[in-house]
Amino acid sequence: MNSGQVDYFFDYVSAYSYLVNGQVEKLEGAKVIYRPMLLGAVMQATGNRPPGAVAVKGKYLLADLKRWAKRYGIPLRFNSVFPQNTMKALRLSIAAQRRGVFHEIHPAFFEAMFVHDLDLSDSDVLAKIISDAGLDAGVLMSDIESESIKDELKKNTEEAIRRGTFGAPTFFVGDEMFFGNDRLEFIQEALQRDD
Repeated sequence: MNSGQVDYFFDYVSAYSYLVNGQVEKLEGAKVIYRPMLLGAVMQATGNRPPGAVAVKGKYLLADLKRWAKRYGIPLRFNSVFPQNTMKALRLSIAAQRRGVFHEIHPAFFEAMFVHDLDLSDSDVLAKIISDAGLDAGVLMSDIESESIKDELKKNTEEAIRRGTFGAPTFFVGDEMFFGNDRLEFIQEALQRDD
């Protein structure tokens, strides 16, 4: 059997990452490594475009997202500020990982974007999410100014591109890549295969 490690590359701006986020921990025998990345930089590097930038894809996207939200039994509200600059939120997720409080704020960032219609580029919004989780917003907001946090986000993004990522969510089991919220069964199969 393999190590069970699943690298999960995501951005809070990605609706499909929001959809799959609550499902990832259901993978049996998986050690999920959450890897925040800048989706805009990935798309630019790979020549990809957001689905909403193509009219017919955008129309389909709205129906598809609603369909998946219903399947997963989660709320979905399209944000009135879109796209958003999620760089600070992504850096905060790295800072929270380092401080051992990632799971306290990570789902809340997705919910802020796709349930509560909040702007994740707004530092006050981010600070309130952190405070509402019972954490010290001042400490975490200060952390994101450190060069090592900025460098880690940059390295995650560069690694995602190097490994073939073109969108989010993207998962890796070893060198095998899986794109999209609807690939969990394939990921589970990969986890159960012998090396």
